[in-house]
Amino acid sequence: MYKDFLEKLGWQKQVNCQKYCQVGTTYQLITKEFDGLYWFYETEDFIIDIHDFFVRQEVLIEDFPDVSSYMTICSSYIISANGESFTPYQPLSANSLYVCNVCHKDFRFLLHGNFPYLSVGINFKDKMLKEQLCTLSIQQDFNVDDMFFETRSSIVAPIEQIASVILNCKMTSPAAEIFFEAKAKEWLSITLDHYLNQLSKKELPKDDKDALRNVSNYINDHYPLDIPRELLEKIAMMSGTKLKRLFKEEYQMSITEYTQRRRMNIAETLLLTTNLDIKSIANSVGYASHSKFSSYYKKYKGIYPKDVRKLQNTKSYLTCNHYQECLEQCKESLKENHP
Repeated sequence: MYKDFLEKLGWQKQVNCQKYCQVGTTYQLITKEFDGLYWFYETEDFIIDIHDFFVRQEVLIEDFPDVSSYMTICSSYIISANGESFTPYQPLSANSLYVCNVCHKDFRFLLHGNFPYLSVGINFKDKMLKEQLCTLSIQQDFNVDDMFFETRSSIVAPIEQIASVILNCKMTSPAAEIFFEAKAKEWLSITLDHYLNQLSKKELPKDDKDALRNVSNYINDHYPLDIPRELLEKIAMMSGTKLKRLFKEEYQMSITEYTQRRRMNIAETLLLTTNLDIKSIANSVGYASHSKFSSYYKKYKGIYPKDVRKLQNTKSYLTCNHYQECLEQCKESLKENHP
């Protein structure tokens, strides 16, 4: 059992914790780097888990316990985080999907300090993957790793909705068990559906790919400006309708969202590494309105910029009350999008 493995690591079980669904198990994690909770619910097919802790100081994790006996593929929706995963590189940031195959055993994470980490994940076991996907390998050249990794950016919105209801589930047995099984299968089916749709699509011609890359590079270099759509059409040498369609197919997001995400990533770096005030940062990434900038930042990063700055200015560890308040703010952003 997974819980036996966690207890061998020295994790402390919280018997009376009421924060998450009672059919699962909650552990408290208190180290010099982390302070918070880890909740999970296990069946013979999958493990659903919630990471809910505060990163006290920057930490590079290179020696990760072998969990391949308990799960195969991990897919986690990140509500709030500030860090990076390597091999392969994946940003650990709000409103994104993190994927890993635990059998590869080459994990490396960098988590930045003074920031909350909150995520909801499904850890699929080999048994479930084989039972659900075994026939696909006969029909075509099918790779499970590719299915999860290549759909990460295209399934964020539907997976966010599943993560939201799991996070807030307070059902009791036996309804909770049925609910969690349904959500694990839904998570997998969404991933599979998007992957099969990608496989069925024809590869874009090289000229179109190059044109879209020119557009994205131009946006990357001129993100603070209000770029006229007509200019992007000229750069791509495409009609507006064709550019919108092909850009979304290639990047799994609209041109507007691509621009906003680019701005928020730059703003995050400025918030974490400079002493610029938030209004100046908003202006530098293209927003005259402070409130509009804050709204977009919370949408894409899961936390208001003012709260990031508060955390960065905190010299000592947060008190338990402040810690819980910060995490509740992160979860509220998820509830507001999916009431």
